[in-house]
Amino acid sequence: MATQKNRLPKKNEYLVFDLTAAALGLVLAGLFALTVRNGVGMPDEAFYYTIAHRLMHGEKMIADEWSLSQFVYLFNVLPAFLYIKLRGGTQGIILFMRCLFIAIDAAYYTWMYAKLRRFRGWGIAAAFLFCAVIQQSMLALAYFTVASMASVAVCILLAADERPSTRRKLVLTGAVMACGILAEPFLIAGFALWFAFTVLREIAKRRGKPFLESFAFILERRVFVYITLGAAAVFAVLMSFFTATGAFGGLSQALPYLFSGAEYNAGNLIDFSKFAEAVRLYGAVSVAGMALCSAAAAVFRLKKGSSPKVKRCILAAGMLLLAGSYVYAAARVFGGKDVMLRVAFAQYNSFMLLLFSPTPLLLRDESRPRLTVIWAAALVYSALVDLSSTVILASGGGLLRLFCILQLSVLLREPDLRPGKTEIKKKAVKSAAGKRFSACAAVFCAAAVAWDLCYFMCSTFCKPVEKLFLFESGPLSAEIEEGPFRGLVTTPAIREIYENTLADLDEVKALADGAPVTVLDLAPYMYLYLDLPYGAFSAWYEFDEPERLAAYWQLRPAQRPKVIYVPFYDKYLFTPYSEETLDRKLAGLAPYVETQRVTARAGYILLVKQQGPDA
Repeated sequence: MATQKNRLPKKNEYLVFDLTAAALGLVLAGLFALTVRNGVGMPDEAFYYTIAHRLMHGEKMIADEWSLSQFVYLFNVLPAFLYIKLRGGTQGIILFMRCLFIAIDAAYYTWMYAKLRRFRGWGIAAAFLFCAVIQQSMLALAYFTVASMASVAVCILLAADERPSTRRKLVLTGAVMACGILAEPFLIAGFALWFAFTVLREIAKRRGKPFLESFAFILERRVFVYITLGAAAVFAVLMSFFTATGAFGGLSQALPYLFSGAEYNAGNLIDFSKFAEAVRLYGAVSVAGMALCSAAAAVFRLKKGSSPKVKRCILAAGMLLLAGSYVYAAARVFGGKDVMLRVAFAQYNSFMLLLFSPTPLLLRDESRPRLTVIWAAALVYSALVDLSSTVILASGGGLLRLFCILQLSVLLREPDLRPGKTEIKKKAVKSAAGKRFSACAAVFCAAAVAWDLCYFMCSTFCKPVEKLFLFESGPLSAEIEEGPFRGLVTTPAIREIYENTLADLDEVKALADGAPVTVLDLAPYMYLYLDLPYGAFSAWYEFDEPERLAAYWQLRPAQRPKVIYVPFYDKYLFTPYSEETLDRKLAGLAPYVETQRVTARAGYILLVKQQGPDA
């Protein structure tokens, strides 16, 4: 009787977990829905929809758009295009795309849990925590969301499943990998690295010298061929689209500018100031302690240690340090008014997880190459994304969470952690040490979940740009009634600035009379509102790039603007620029174009008279 009572029928084996996953999914979608209108967001958010808008004006990708990360916009082109067509304009497009992202995130959560279902509670944790924090700072199909989703999907398809991959699955994996590379072009280097290891293994195999045989599931020639076919199919369709639309026109002239500008951060990998900010956020003691834990785990591994007690101590120390660092960072972020700490909270939220990840990897009882692949992918992903963004150490968080959860699902199932043990007894007599270890594991799990939920709450309820930077900005109580931000809720002061800006843009639109317009600042929503051709190489324009803008006008004479708008207010904070900054904007533009300046409500309107001699 006892055996029958404890063993559920096979068809109901996962019922409790399925119901729990469904409940958490509904909670997650509900929380997103409650906060979907909060804040006007970073300038990035509106930027993701400018490509669809630009294409509707007859302009072209690559040829007219000099932004390195422009291909991620392809995931927004169709829904944005349909919305603009059906709506008759861009009114409320930001709110619509936020709602669409919530639906996509919910679908991804369902798929991710279905693929990790056999891990039971650990699968729920992996899916829930990933989908809860994937948005980082905005509900949008951005490079960091699409690339992270694609990378996690590739790892789940290839490395989280012990069964041999079929041809269909490999081709699908290749297509998903292509989507990740489109979202974040630097990931092509990861593909090249994988190709190199595949070639090396094939050469070694032919010479009769085994090389990385435990990783054969991902380094086989068959696997590489079918994945490449899937990726090539996606790129073939895109190349056909680009060729048909003339995107490659004048490519030789535009190519140098695609890999230059304010957003190209080739030196970021050696920018140690980022690491210094992360250490400051989590505390030097926690960082040093975690490094020592990883070193101790490495020594234990190299000496082929077999003491369960030592292993428990190392792993417990790492988990407690990680939990303690979370508590310390949360207290500093939410207990003070240091703006840079709040920014660091967004950018470096996975730093300690990155330092912790080698510990469970090194303490495994036996080689688990599939989990090692996920860990390596997380490291490579973080490094490559850092080349093109300032979001280092947060970008690989999704993969790191997936690895740590799956690795810990093995390590924490049995308190004795005896080496070589493959079958876990359901009834184990726990020693005092085992009970203490279980307590450490419980503290770690609770802290990890609390940290991610804290990050989620900060990203949704507390982290619109108004609350991230403007500590005395007041409540989000003013609803915006027109323009791309229609339906969003912000502060009364920001709504007033926004309405004054739209009034200026109405004047700009009348003066332009259908000709291109340039906005001399990073304010993509203004292009969406103007609904005119773009007089700049991208809606992502920093005002300290006048030479690049002048080169664009020279190579694209049809895009020369009739009117230039210079906002008074900062791209992030909706606070006024200093007079010195405004003068610097105008002085940088002066050598390239002659204008007549008109002072408006929220900016300068520059009427272009003629091109300067250096244009």
